[in-house]
Amino acid sequence: MNMCKCFKCDTCETLIDCRIGMSNRDIQPFQFACPSCEQKITFTFGTADGELAGASEILDFKAPFEGTNPFVDLHLDFPVEFGRYVMGNTAFMKTVSQLGHEAYHHLNHRLDLINILYSKQGSLKSLITQFKRGDIKTFEKVCAHVPGVSLKSHAKEDVLAAVYSATSIMSSPFTIHEHNEELSKQFPILLEMIYGQHPNKTTELLKSIIANDFLKTLHFDCLSVYPKIVEFDLLIRPALYYDYYTPEELNRIPARVSTADFDSCSNFYKDLSEIFSRQLNLIAGINNLMKRGDFDLFEASKRVNAKGEIIKELTTLNNYANMDLGRKIDVIDDPFYMIDMNAIDNKLRNAIAHYKYEYKESTQLITYYPSKEGMHRAKYHEIYFMEFVRKMLLLFREVHTLNHTIKGLFFFSIFILKLDV
Repeated sequence: MNMCKCFKCDTCETLIDCRIGMSNRDIQPFQFACPSCEQKITFTFGTADGELAGASEILDFKAPFEGTNPFVDLHLDFPVEFGRYVMGNTAFMKTVSQLGHEAYHHLNHRLDLINILYSKQGSLKSLITQFKRGDIKTFEKVCAHVPGVSLKSHAKEDVLAAVYSATSIMSSPFTIHEHNEELSKQFPILLEMIYGQHPNKTTELLKSIIANDFLKTLHFDCLSVYPKIVEFDLLIRPALYYDYYTPEELNRIPARVSTADFDSCSNFYKDLSEIFSRQLNLIAGINNLMKRGDFDLFEASKRVNAKGEIIKELTTLNNYANMDLGRKIDVIDDPFYMIDMNAIDNKLRNAIAHYKYEYKESTQLITYYPSKEGMHRAKYHEIYFMEFVRKMLLLFREVHTLNHTIKGLFFFSIFILKLDV
């Protein structure tokens, strides 16, 4: 169902024609900016207090729209384009036309799963919190309220199995099952092979990352992103569309996200980048073991600089952990795990971290300044908010997929090495 409304901006009195497509989500908050003055305009369907803010509604407007006013298309589930009003050319019709019925129904199934997840987000967040607190009795009580999660016993392996069941549920509509399944099945086999060839060094690595709490704290960091991705469901919903349809240059397509804004989620991308960077320590160590039998030993040509000197950060895995994300990726030689580089934008991450960006809500264009230019801001990059959300989704998938390596290391330590984790 679609409805057309006309709004009058409270600030500049510009009349704005708006077509709103309905989602199956019970509560539907919308947000956009006046194209003339950037005034934020919000309203919500499905709640008693979802009143219009930033504009007033013109009840006696002429329909259909004649094209004399700026036009805004809105839909929570699909990307919507900027441009002029075309009767019947709704976000739903364009989506079905571009994807086809089979892909659309698959996408719609995932959107329905997100609807269920967001309604359970309180219990899911509590489950993660109680696990991190180590309060297993309370954790067990919360598990009973989450369908699909059960705790067989208070043994460490059963507690871990329960929490990974929860993360699987929370991630399922946001990720690609086949990708997760591949690493989840193959990594334990790889780990057994490496242990068979290099038992002492493999044991030393696992003992060290357990003793210094690296494995535990990294696991906790990973767990923290799952409630967040559910919390950001409104942003992620339209980005799922691009799992089925890939334009040549997504970053140059001004597709609109129909709610929220860049400032609400920019730090999440930064946090995901930091967690992924820490996960690379494991990938590098395991890769070194597999290739050279020593988790500290990086590939010879990578270890030296142009002067032929050993690079300090590559003398040990512990020193490698101090490198920035971009350099970390470059020095891992032919890793067993293929990183999706579409998810990684270190310049964007740095600009966010140093608050060197501008966001224009009416066009949803992000301008960021990654270079060190003193007090100047001359060199910049641009990216539309939709592509940023897409990058955020892809990076979440990387973090989630590599969380399976953490699971593999935990269970290997428990069952094979008999270590207390």
